Amino acid sequence: MIGKCNVEWSPKTFSGALALGENQYGRTTIIPRLFAGVLGTSLATWRQFITTAAGEISLLTGAGAAGVMAEDFKVAWMGLAFPNKIQHIKELRWNIGDRKYGRINIEELESYNTPALVFEEGFPIDEEQNFQLWGYSDVDPIRVASVGGEWQRIVMLGAAYYKIIDKLLGVPGAVISTT
Repeated sequence: MIGKCNVEWSPKTFSGALALGENQYGRTTIIPRLFAGVLGTSLATWRQFITTAAGEISLLTGAGAAGVMAEDFKVAWMGLAFPNKIQHIKELRWNIGDRKYGRINIEELESYNTPALVFEEGFPIDEEQNFQLWGYSDVDPIRVASVGGEWQRIVMLGAAYYKIIDKLLGVPGAVISTT
């Protein structure tokens, strides 16, 4: 991803430091605000309230219009963590840009104390590129009827690269400009 950023954001170069120098870009964790969740709104945390009893739902999309990744951000996506005691997502599929990826059954993750799905090779999500992650939810219909749904954390693993640090500065949890 650093090589890709060096080419596409030239003459900027990568800074491994927290403070950027002139003509440098940086890296941070994948920020939830770069994505929209189940409800279609920008995420402040990776925790989402799933209100669909059973069936396919859109779990994560780029936070920009039509699920597009914010301008001046690139994501090196390495996997997903599911730090809930009870898992409500059983299967995943996604697309990045025009490329669609097949379904993955993740029920096996329920047998682990700290479940995570780590890819053998990561997936780059480019700036202004469409990203969508769907999942099959099996939230108990009685819970949906009685309390409205269930909470589920779906944490993206990897790194986010940013071209302009000012878009990332500010109050933690605040909305990130998508343009």
